[in-house]
Amino acid sequence: MRLLPPVTMAQSAVPVLTPLTDAKQQKAKQLTRYPTLTGAPLPKAQSDALAHELNVLYRSVMDSLGSDDARYIKRVYAAVVYSEMTARGLLAAAGCLQSKRKIVATWLLGTSLLSLSKILNNMELGHNVMHGQYDWMQHPYLNSQKFDWDIVCPAPLWQHSHNYLHHTFTNIVGRDHDVGYHLIRVTDEQPWTPSDRHNMLKTAVLALGFEWAVAFHDIQISVDEYADSPDRHQTMQQKSRALFAKIARQVGKDHIVLPTLAGLTLGRRSAMTTLSGNVTANIARNLWTWAVIFCGHFTEQAHIYTHLDADETKGDWYVRQILGSSNIQGSKLFHILTGNLSHQIEHHIFPDMPASHYARIAPQLQAICRKYNLPYNTGRFGTQFRQMLGRIRHFSKPSAEEWQSYLQSQTTSIAETNHAVTERPKELPAIRGLGKYLPPVMRQALFYA
Repeated sequence: MRLLPPVTMAQSAVPVLTPLTDAKQQKAKQLTRYPTLTGAPLPKAQSDALAHELNVLYRSVMDSLGSDDARYIKRVYAAVVYSEMTARGLLAAAGCLQSKRKIVATWLLGTSLLSLSKILNNMELGHNVMHGQYDWMQHPYLNSQKFDWDIVCPAPLWQHSHNYLHHTFTNIVGRDHDVGYHLIRVTDEQPWTPSDRHNMLKTAVLALGFEWAVAFHDIQISVDEYADSPDRHQTMQQKSRALFAKIARQVGKDHIVLPTLAGLTLGRRSAMTTLSGNVTANIARNLWTWAVIFCGHFTEQAHIYTHLDADETKGDWYVRQILGSSNIQGSKLFHILTGNLSHQIEHHIFPDMPASHYARIAPQLQAICRKYNLPYNTGRFGTQFRQMLGRIRHFSKPSAEEWQSYLQSQTTSIAETNHAVTERPKELPAIRGLGKYLPPVMRQALFYA
């Protein structure tokens, strides 16, 4: 059973704030660092005209899809499969060599090839296929309902938190849970707490274990999303069991089964080269996917919204995607390795368009943005990476006003915390032993599973 709600442009019950005046609109258009918007920056007539132009562009690409696109994604899939097979053979063979230099060289080649395979699997293949970009092919497994990728997060959980929530409520504080991943402060709209002092450290931990953060992300979201649902327990149990089943398969394959097979057939050293190569490739993939995704969402000019306008039109939604995303410039190979998420703006506007077309439509989209005086945020990888880290570092420190606000809120926070402990749901038992040291989201998942 798939765990996907219908992907619709849901309307919010959040009340609309005061509309922007002309002066505020002009101020919002200025290139200030870390901009926040409280309403739509374009008049409805302009956003409707923008939507018409983008719809025409979208239709022109989707109507042109054919055998070349099908051949491309099949080649990507073949590259993932054969590079993984070759890499695992090299890692196992490395343990059989006598020369230390040959062992290191073979291990490095196998680990690099396995890292490449995992990156392609996650980015250009898995991410794009699970967005439904190739559903039109009606392929038996290269479709959004059947494909599952090579990480510990089950596809349905990711599709709920990413395809539905993130792409519908992009960059809206409190609605888009990818804004900081419940861990990192990236905007003034997130109240400062002492733990934000460790923003950089938390970011490093998140980057190293990014697939694990993605895996538990939907569990953390769903605990609150289904809090008042009579089917909460059943839904959370289904999600949690699916998560731990996928973790067991993934960890078992990379860290138990394959090293054990290598050890039984080729010796203990082959088991160690296989295990160490698998662990290193997973970390390399985590660091790469984290860097690409964070550079696409948290640069200096990535706009944050305070709420979802109840009267938001398709044109307003397009504008929000443009303002909340950042592109990364690079070569054709670089774009493939990012899953074409280096064209984050194009992806957020057209998430179900095959990503290999993003580079072709980028000049047309830039021209449309200039026509409507909208910034098209793009830059080299090094520039976007420095801006992203600068943003995270900036919001780790409170302003004078935020510090005073924090101090004044302590009494209220303590009272609310005591109340929350008192009112804790009875179905959540106390966690004892080593389990009490696990993050709360993991304890929740363990309980429901």
